[in-house]
Order: sequence, then structure tokens, then C-alpha cells
Amino acid sequence: MGYAAAIRWNHSLLALCMVVQLLVGELMDVPGAGEEASALGWLGVAWAHGAEGGMVKESWMFELHEALGLVVVALLLIRVLLAMTDLPGANWRHLVPWVFAAGRAQLAREIGSQMEGWKQGRLAPPEEGESVARSVHGLMLLSALLVGAAGVLLFFGWNEHGRQSEWIEMVGEFHEAMVGVLEFLLALHVLAVILHQRQGHDIVSRIKPGG
Repeated sequence: MGYAAAIRWNHSLLALCMVVQLLVGELMDVPGAGEEASALGWLGVAWAHGAEGGMVKESWMFELHEALGLVVVALLLIRVLLAMTDLPGANWRHLVPWVFAAGRAQLAREIGSQMEGWKQGRLAPPEEGESVARSVHGLMLLSALLVGAAGVLLFFGWNEHGRQSEWIEMVGEFHEAMVGVLEFLLALHVLAVILHQRQGHDIVSRIKPGG
């Protein structure tokens, strides 16, 4: 299956921005975060990166995280709009094959026929595993949208100068949990790309801009 130029560019920009965003999120300090800032105490400063012994007052990386997060949300919304078109490789039905009976049947067939190969680190050619690949892409997009939605709520609701409200704590915990899901799916995706390339399937050329 081919991909329209708009899909190729959106995919590349999303990949770049999301990788940078995840790195920044792991390294940054968060103004208003500290040991005493977690009302629920489930994740505490592990997700908020609070300053030891007090609250962070300023953090340029946090500002970068906010700005880059808005860029990612914009790119995700563009991808959703593209999914409503008939451009090659754009249709939303390609991203959620499990929603349809035929898609679920095809997904089950692919998993059943390819499971043994997966256990040995072998992947089928792309044309024989479209439903699996589409499902992973769809789950990544869905999890990224949930991360972005929670991030937008945090952008408007986070108190950089004091204790957070309980609902913001809950949104923050959901945000971090979904980041973990997204990181797992991204790692799975990258591993699949590496295996495909090593097996000579050259799937990168199918999605890279100008490919």
C-alpha cells in the first residue's frame, strides 16, 4: 500500500517531535512539582520530576515541553483530518481494522499464521501483515491523542506556583500512564521496522518523504 505525500510528511514530523518530546519529558523539572505536591501519592514526584527538598520555580525544558506538546497535538489533529480523506494510506478504516468484522478476521488470520515467525524474530513481508501493522499504527495514534488531550488539560490547569488540585493530579497520572503505553508501542514499532529492514523488506522507503 502506498502513502500520499501528506501522510509521509505528517508521519515524519510526528515521529521527530514525539521522540524529542518524550526525551524532554523524561529530563525536565516541573514548576510547582515537589514531594508535597502529590495529593493522591500514587506516582508522586516520579512523574512530576519535582525538585528535591522543594518546588521547582522555573524550567526552560518544561516550557519547551509545553510548546512542543502543542505542536504534537496540532500534527495529531492534522492526521485525524487526513484520515477523513480518500488519500492513499490515509483512511481511518486502515488504522482500526479491529472495528470491522472483516478486519478482525483478517487480523486473526495474520496473527495465527505469523506467530511462530514472531517468536523467532522473523516478520512477514509488509503486504502479508497489513492488518497487524495498521492496528499498531492505530493504537499509537489513539494513545498519542489521549496523551495530547491530557496534556492540553494540564497546560491550562497546572499550577506552577503551588499545590495541584486533585483532578489535575488525576489527569497527570493518566497522562503519565498513557505515555508509558505510547512508549511501549513506539518501541514495538521501531523494533518491527528494524527487523523488516534487516530482512530486506525496505519498508522505510514506503513512508519516508519523497520515497
